[in-house]
Amino acid sequence: MTFEPETLAHDQLAVVQTAMSAEPELESSSISVSMVGRSVLLEGYVAGYVDREKATAIAASIVGPENVHDRMRDADKMADITSAR
Repeated sequence: MTFEPETLAHDQLAVVQTAMSAEPELESSSISVSMVGRSVLLEGYVAGYVDREKATAIAASIVGPENVHDRMRDADKMADITSAR
């Protein structure tokens, strides 16, 4: 059986999303997971450094660390910026 790249990416996306949702100590509802080619793109907001590390580690264990792109922002820092305005 041969896998087409789109099918493989879709499968990996589903696995990453499921693994992040299953992690009880990770608030993943504010994290968006998408695929760009063979890379996982993580966007959204995290509570802090620990959640960022957990999310990137989960994705890296599935697609490899070189294929994880972290564009997440710290929710606390965004709240500080918003309240300063």
